[in-house]
Amino acid sequence: MKMCQSCSMPLTKANDYGSNADGGQSDDYCCHCFIKGEFQGYQTVEEAIADSVNFAKYAGMTEDEMLSYAKEHYPKLKRWAK
Repeated sequence: MKMCQSCSMPLTKANDYGSNADGGQSDDYCCHCFIKGEFQGYQTVEEAIADSVNFAKYAGMTEDEMLSYAKEHYPKLKRWAK
């Protein structure tokens, strides 16, 4: 399954995808993280990880499970990988 390379949101429908500066669909980022070619919200991976607990119920996880997942996986995503 394709996922946002910033927050790991599943990208399953066309309107899940973000937009590039030219208005075209981003292949890597969701509609919440990337709008008109610019990242939204978080400036650091640590901020993204801290906020991940707010999405635990949508992922079918407890807050602790989501935090553990985010700590392990977010640093590997395209936006945050070093």
